[in-house]
Amino acid sequence: MKLLAGALLLVFALPAAAETVRSEVDTRKLGAQDQLTLVLTVEGATLPDAPPSPVLTNLRIVGGPSVATQMSWVNGVSTQSRSWTFLLQPKTVGPAEVGAIQMGKATAPAIPIEVVAGSVPRPAPPPPRTLDPFQDFFGRGRARTREPKLFVEAKPSRTSLFVGEPLVLTYYLYTQASVVNLNFVNPPQFTGFWAEDLPEPRGNNGGEPVSVDNVAYRRFPLYVKLLFPTRAGKLIIPASTFRLELAPTMFFDTGSALSRATEPITVEVKPLPEEPGFSGAVGKFQASATVDRTDLAFGDAATLRFRVEGSGNLKWVDRGPELTIPGAKVYPPQVKSDLRTGPAGMSGSRTWEFVVVPQTAGSLEVPALAFSYFDPGSDRIVRTATDPIHLSVAGGALAGNAAPAPPPSAATGGPLRLRTELGPAPQRGLPGKAVAGFALAALLIHGLLWGGDRLLASLRGRPSPAAAPRSARGALRDLQRVGRETMSKEAAALLIEKSLYAVFGSLDGDDGERARAVRGLLHEVHAVRYAPQLGDYSERLKALSGKAVEVVRRWA
Repeated sequence: MKLLAGALLLVFALPAAAETVRSEVDTRKLGAQDQLTLVLTVEGATLPDAPPSPVLTNLRIVGGPSVATQMSWVNGVSTQSRSWTFLLQPKTVGPAEVGAIQMGKATAPAIPIEVVAGSVPRPAPPPPRTLDPFQDFFGRGRARTREPKLFVEAKPSRTSLFVGEPLVLTYYLYTQASVVNLNFVNPPQFTGFWAEDLPEPRGNNGGEPVSVDNVAYRRFPLYVKLLFPTRAGKLIIPASTFRLELAPTMFFDTGSALSRATEPITVEVKPLPEEPGFSGAVGKFQASATVDRTDLAFGDAATLRFRVEGSGNLKWVDRGPELTIPGAKVYPPQVKSDLRTGPAGMSGSRTWEFVVVPQTAGSLEVPALAFSYFDPGSDRIVRTATDPIHLSVAGGALAGNAAPAPPPSAATGGPLRLRTELGPAPQRGLPGKAVAGFALAALLIHGLLWGGDRLLASLRGRPSPAAAPRSARGALRDLQRVGRETMSKEAAALLIEKSLYAVFGSLDGDDGERARAVRGLLHEVHAVRYAPQLGDYSERLKALSGKAVEVVRRWA
């Protein structure tokens, strides 16, 4: 027998990363009573689950779509395509069109159709081509060569494992003939498994020599998947059927096509132990926790990174540890992954980044963070924990959820002042009686001015003026700067905080409606101020500034 002398060849080959879209019809002219077949095909490394939407003019869909998926190999590199077949019917006599289809950067051009009255007969399909032209000449066929030996196999790396453990499933072609094209008739199905793609098989394009039942073959790896069972029990990977096109073996031979199917595979999956707090990770891992700084000023933020690295099903672990730090506000984490998939499984790391904002000065402690995983090698759950981390916060101290109090106006500099510092400073150098006299005189003058002003207003028929406090006027001016001037997210949020504290100061211990409104608004502002820079916050800050203006005008 002729051994496979070269690589698998695909007649219309595409690079693995390419993506094309085609639209085809079986005729460009049909009668109003006829039907038209439209086939939409997408080829590329990734395929959509739903068909592209054809824009139809003077046509309607009366059947379909039916779906067909094919996979082919060129020098060990796979390409795949998916086709959707529609049955169309004209609406009326006249021009019709299947519109252009756009998918990413690929475009299928529009197809004009002519619809005429009645029905248009279709040409009969050509008769099938004979393999031997001398058959008609001599009236009988010559002796055919016997069918070559070839088969396909789906081979798992193991058939007994735990939930979440990886197995590698490789599809092989064993052949004694030259195969020029190969594709799936029905693609593999992996019900009950989490499937990950592995790099395409590389190596000797001529295949490797093997012997099966004392028969020599060339073996080619076709398709490789990394599978993680998601539930316990007996899981079955059903058979898959391939269509193989063989190269001609004689001068007048046009080749032939065969179908081969794999055997179903049964996998025994063992359950994982059920224990409280188990993360669901299966493999071997180690956890660590770090902060970008342990010494920080009051009002600053620290970034805590909780990192898990190793090999296993780390992609399944989508929840970070629960983190609570007394005396600090902890914002929901960002998740970053650095995972690689290979024949041995999945390896790499996953990191949860928390923003920690101290709300009191002194020493804070990040508690030990626990992480557990199941080790299949030792058949047990391994529990680990990080070391506690101590933070030192310098500066003022506020209780509860209060943030550092800003100065009376954003325009004035200096350190943030507490509520007790906002009161009148004690006078020195004057005796108590003098102070009392000055205070009484000031009250009398203020009363005369206020009364005179009300008297003049009543005589003129106008209401008395009610000017806002100076701190409120300054706060309103500062709040209007947000959204009008260019400033960073942190600067804009800090300006809103300072404006609110300039008007209301600290509201600790106050459970009134005003205090709840101010504290709720400050909480929103803090969330934006310390949030990671993931986008444009200008509209959000402008809205918060508007809410602050409403609060000041209502409660100041």
